[in-house]
Amino acid sequence: MKSDRLLEDIKSRLDIIEVISDYVELKKSGQNYKANCPFHSEKSPSFMVSPAKQIFHCFGCGAGGDIFGFIMKYENLNFQEAIKMLAKKAGIKLSEYRFEADASEKKEKLYAIQKEALNIYVENLRESKTAGSYLAKRGITGEMIEAFSLGYADKEWKSIYEHLKAKGFDEPLIVQSGLVFSGEKGLYDMFRNRLIFPIFNVQGDAMAFGGRAIDDSMPKYLNSPETPLFKKGETLYALNIAKDEIRKKDYVMITEGYLDVIMCHQHGFRNVVAPLGTALTAGHLHKLGRFTKKVLLVFDSDTAGIAAAKRSIALLFEHGFKSKVLLLPEGDDPDSFLRQNGSKAFQARLGKAKTMVDFILGLKGDKTDNVRAAVGIVASTKDLILREELFRELSEKSGIREAVLRGESKGYGQEPRHSIAAAASKATTFFYSEDILLLSAIVSFPDKAPYIFDNLNIDSVRNPLVKKIFQEIKPSADKVSMTEMLSVLGEEEKALVTRLSLTPGFDLEDIDKSIKGCLRKIAHYEIEEKIKEAKSTGDRQRLRSLLAEKQKITRAV
Repeated sequence: MKSDRLLEDIKSRLDIIEVISDYVELKKSGQNYKANCPFHSEKSPSFMVSPAKQIFHCFGCGAGGDIFGFIMKYENLNFQEAIKMLAKKAGIKLSEYRFEADASEKKEKLYAIQKEALNIYVENLRESKTAGSYLAKRGITGEMIEAFSLGYADKEWKSIYEHLKAKGFDEPLIVQSGLVFSGEKGLYDMFRNRLIFPIFNVQGDAMAFGGRAIDDSMPKYLNSPETPLFKKGETLYALNIAKDEIRKKDYVMITEGYLDVIMCHQHGFRNVVAPLGTALTAGHLHKLGRFTKKVLLVFDSDTAGIAAAKRSIALLFEHGFKSKVLLLPEGDDPDSFLRQNGSKAFQARLGKAKTMVDFILGLKGDKTDNVRAAVGIVASTKDLILREELFRELSEKSGIREAVLRGESKGYGQEPRHSIAAAASKATTFFYSEDILLLSAIVSFPDKAPYIFDNLNIDSVRNPLVKKIFQEIKPSADKVSMTEMLSVLGEEEKALVTRLSLTPGFDLEDIDKSIKGCLRKIAHYEIEEKIKEAKSTGDRQRLRSLLAEKQKITRAV
């Protein structure tokens, strides 16, 4: 069986912090967590766990990996045994995967159906003057149409269904894809005469669709039903596009709709996502926690928007997120506000976003009730340091003594007992050669792998460990991922990969320049060796050719 889908499903349900916390007492250290390493004896903590990257690495003994690697090492299990143990913990029935081709192939075929439908919708949009006119009226640019793979479902009742049948897809799978529904006279397309918003998983695979009517049809918005690929309560629109910017800015902006997200991205706010017509859930936060623990909610200021903000902010703090709230002027959402006022006015509004305490205390109604509501949110916050900050802020802004607020909080649950000790970082010497830096680039930016391998002669890589890793991952360069790397590499290779994931060794802001510089230097080393060999053999013709080639290498790769 091709098990990558199973591994990703397990990882999507289990957070590495929760898994490792069952074995080791982890303590917060910046964006990561530290502990004394469970795999060797030490006095100062050098064992680090990254919730954003879902990996661990010990800077003392070099142990590293993901949740599967940790369980294998700690429980002394093989890979299949670790999968079974973690699948059980995640509530996943392996019988549904069966470790055979049928279950995996079924999912792959469902993805193929979604991809085929996406291609049709995208092509329809190119040919539809009506849909194109609608998008132009909404102010959506061609760049955004392409970036979000927007499409159009035509007015025909069986267009997608008949196309998929003609492509040879089985009818039961077409039904399971959510693209058709059963009517009185057979199967019909789910989406007709609608602007199509493809919904992708974090890896960028189309797995569902949203459709907006461009006439007076109801409902105005329609989403695919839940399928083996698509769980609404675990999916955030545009997370596949926004994830890098979210990680870079270390916060995510959450809005309420497709067009809100697209218009934000169009105006330069590229860290924006939205739930799919549902309230924010713990499943959404589990996905977000890998990229940031800071959230800015941007909602309408009507009754529904305020209620959604209250629900969301309580859930966010309960799960250890820091959150602010921005309510736009009544009648506005991000889409309409940006179209009417532009990015500068929107940025100015973002600067006025309220903290949780300010938002709750500023709600209409009885002040005492609002204070109690804020205390309830603070009491549910599991992050001890964040709780301390919130109690202090609530006391200052409500005028109520901190001791009184803490007393009130006892009715909402116990405060954590253990204080967080400062964890000392263990300094180790590590040399970042050009080949190690290229591996580091692939670890942090897997999409750079094809370019690197297209411009790199692996035989010229000097570090034998890096060369071995490159040889292992090059065949699947176009779809390389941390999960795949850690599932095929040995312990020594895993240790290097996880270390580089936590300490890249280069400027993340200028990755392309760093990659080109490393490729150029490696090419120089290779040509210098050849020049040395040509000189030693007295091959003048080859020497002239090599010197000319050396001059060419000084240009950009």
